[in-house]
Amino acid sequence: MNNRRDFLKLMGISTLGITSGVSVLNASEGSGRFDDYKAIVYIYLDGGNDGLNSFPPVIDDAKKGFDNYYNIRNNIRIEKQELTLPISNGELDLSRGNPYAKENDLTQSYTKGFYKIDNWDLGINGLMPELAHLATKGKVALFANMGNLIEPATKEELLGQQKPKPPFLYAHNHQTKLMLNGEAALLSYSGWGGRVSEVLGDVNNKSIYGINIAIQKGTHLFESKNASSLVISASGPSKYKNLKKPELFYDFINAPKDDALTKYYAKKRKHSLLVANSISADWEEANNIDWSSKTNAYGGELFSMPLDEQLNQEQPVKASKSMLSDLKAVAKLAYIGKSKGLKRQIFHVYDGGYDTHNNQSQQHARKLRGLSLGLGDFYKALEAMGMENDVLIISASDFGRSTGNNGDGSDHAWGSNYFAIGGDIKGGVYGTLPDLTLGSDDDLTKKGRLIPTTSMTQYYATACKWFGLSEDELNLVFPELKNFAKKDLGFIKI
Repeated sequence: MNNRRDFLKLMGISTLGITSGVSVLNASEGSGRFDDYKAIVYIYLDGGNDGLNSFPPVIDDAKKGFDNYYNIRNNIRIEKQELTLPISNGELDLSRGNPYAKENDLTQSYTKGFYKIDNWDLGINGLMPELAHLATKGKVALFANMGNLIEPATKEELLGQQKPKPPFLYAHNHQTKLMLNGEAALLSYSGWGGRVSEVLGDVNNKSIYGINIAIQKGTHLFESKNASSLVISASGPSKYKNLKKPELFYDFINAPKDDALTKYYAKKRKHSLLVANSISADWEEANNIDWSSKTNAYGGELFSMPLDEQLNQEQPVKASKSMLSDLKAVAKLAYIGKSKGLKRQIFHVYDGGYDTHNNQSQQHARKLRGLSLGLGDFYKALEAMGMENDVLIISASDFGRSTGNNGDGSDHAWGSNYFAIGGDIKGGVYGTLPDLTLGSDDDLTKKGRLIPTTSMTQYYATACKWFGLSEDELNLVFPELKNFAKKDLGFIKI
């Protein structure tokens, strides 16, 4: 073990600088500020999710509608077929047959069709029946053509440099940094999650969990200088995970130290072990959560992977399993947080594999099917715990993908379609659908790189207003919010 982070990885947990709760942005009222529990689950679809194929336009419009989308996308387009959800006693029942199944092949199912929600301008990909069912219940909001945007701008203003574009516009690393920062102009290391933690201060009464928790893969980009994250494996913390001789380690951290650096290092390792032990005890207790009142869409246990015969998909291409395990961990941690009297938490969930330059019908199919499976089970777990109104799920990605295709994939672009889920959601489609025509006034290039008409800043700020931030705090956390006339997108009950 070369450093503290190596040890924390062995523990199955990382305390990336647990803070004292003292805010440098704005003084908070502290632990007495809130009398309820709320959590934001921030799902990051890493690589640049294809929002057009996730949520294709379904309206009849020569420029913004399905036919224009269909003609432009060629080899990777979704077919114009409305799929019907199999419902039994008000719940999605895929044990009766999958509406998306085609030739027992997930890649074929990917383009089979979409679910159309009444009066919605965007549909939902056929591989996402769980998400579509939540949409029919009014628990989902979709967002058209959203992205990193410093201020409202037209194509003419951007090309003429009267208005600024985000720096390094189509680069994964830079756009990810801007997405997690919540500022489209500033390539800093101050994430919006960390800044929220700063302004709220000690609302969780100095709990070891703090406000920010990342599952599996932590990122400094979501933190701030004075507010860091706890990183926990989806399988939970383990006191002795991969530690073959724990007694030697205990002897080391408790032995007298000669210099200040070694003393500090040992102190931090000892603190990390205490944190791991405490969280391990909470995690074991949370294994007793009773979700048995709910089953997944195939009639099985929540967060279990459906069997091949249930899926009616016999080919090697299988749905991604990562979101099932990650969101199960979030459900347990939210339960722990509320049970322990915490007031506010933000969970950061990373889901990689969305960079679909080629082989999109296979790669994107795996990701969308797995994402929908995870979201469906997660919401049911919240319902079983009576917490569906306590948790808001929001999505983000590096950027959208090009309207035009490059054969069997798509390229880096800008604006995209996103989703949010929650008990307090006002279901519907928000934002402005763009003209999809290559080279149109909504296309910054001739490749279908759409100029966003809604900013991530507005999106995040609306979620954080529900979370409890005041107007002044929102302006501190999101400095670019002042650039937009509409501060609240209106997709959630506040």
